Amino acid sequence: MHWGPYSQWGVVESWSICPEDEPWCRRDSSHGKTYTEYVKNYEALQTTFNPTAFDPGRWAEAAKEAGMKYVVFTTKHHDGFCMFDTKLTDYRSTSSRCPFHVDPRANIAKHVFDAFRAEGLWAGAYFSKPDWHCPYYWWPYFPPKDRNVNYLPSRYPERWQRFKDFTYGQIEELMSDYGKMDILWLDGGQVRPLNTVDTTVGWQRDLRIDQDIDMPRIAAMARRHQPGLLVVDRTVGGEYENYITPEGHVPDKDPGVPWETCMPMGTSWSWVPNEQYKSTEEIIRTLAQVVTRGGSLLLNVAPGPDGQLDPTAYVRLKEVGVWLKTNGEAVYGTRGGDWETHGAIGCTQSKDGGVHYLLGEAKGAPWSFAWKGREMPKVTLLATGQVLPLKTGQPGFLMLELPPGAEQGGVVVVKIEG
Repeated sequence: MHWGPYSQWGVVESWSICPEDEPWCRRDSSHGKTYTEYVKNYEALQTTFNPTAFDPGRWAEAAKEAGMKYVVFTTKHHDGFCMFDTKLTDYRSTSSRCPFHVDPRANIAKHVFDAFRAEGLWAGAYFSKPDWHCPYYWWPYFPPKDRNVNYLPSRYPERWQRFKDFTYGQIEELMSDYGKMDILWLDGGQVRPLNTVDTTVGWQRDLRIDQDIDMPRIAAMARRHQPGLLVVDRTVGGEYENYITPEGHVPDKDPGVPWETCMPMGTSWSWVPNEQYKSTEEIIRTLAQVVTRGGSLLLNVAPGPDGQLDPTAYVRLKEVGVWLKTNGEAVYGTRGGDWETHGAIGCTQSKDGGVHYLLGEAKGAPWSFAWKGREMPKVTLLATGQVLPLKTGQPGFLMLELPPGAEQGGVVVVKIEG
């Protein structure tokens, strides 16, 4: 859930204050004719941020009804605005500069985590390692040049140490004062040791500055407060990236390590007016692609400036939940299947491999799957329990036809036992 004062403008989170020539960094001149004026007005959004309709309980109920199992909430994005009661900066929702500070829900992240835990979901804290408001990252003495620190940490080690301590301190606040935390989801992959840069990745080729934040120290502290914590040092790799996080797409095949696709429900991570949300069918189809390849789907839903979700988002969540109530057996407690299939999106399997599920669209039928058993398996339509006839296809494959009207939510599930 990407949310912050930027929602008042309906613009991309954080990136419009980054002085790079990228599509997601484009600025609306109505908010400031110069870069300096724009940043001043952007940071002043703190003084008008007053989401009085904030209702995390309703968000959590909708997430549970949708079949979700965990939340990852933006406690701080790259712009540095903190949606939690940090004691290390005044750029936060609980500051007297923010009109919402008088509301008993002003410590926004705490209320989000409490609400989702109350519904039985895991709590995950998104936290940006770079902080474009912090004077120890973007030092006001120099103008920022891009998304990176705007001075050489090797030349100014004391200033960089202050940033490391600031980051450590904020993460320790989140790990010690906000109840049981299950995931620490760290973003901002440029903040990394220089020796971890992967020059085969386009955006990493230009990284020339060592921005070692001391992840061993941070991870040890976080896990001391939260035993069993999953840490996501996304795009950096190594021992502090417990699972990988492909963004906005689904890998063509199981990458062989734990993974999660993060993807917005609409076109933007942050709330924008007149958002065009993905259809329920598209969301379910994406979920099917993800689980048949062994991953999890982290679907972003962005609250608006008043703290409410768009009514369409609630509809999508409810409809996905309806599909999962019928077909969740093929999703939860399964892993990606390794059977060769044709016509279907793919398959999942029970942990012991004794039951397989084919997931696909009815328009892809007839489906076929590799079969080496001596006896014909029992094949049923999961939604109804209807037994489906089989016939031999090409050598080593069995073929099945779906009955009329099998399509539900865009994706059909067939259960195979034998």
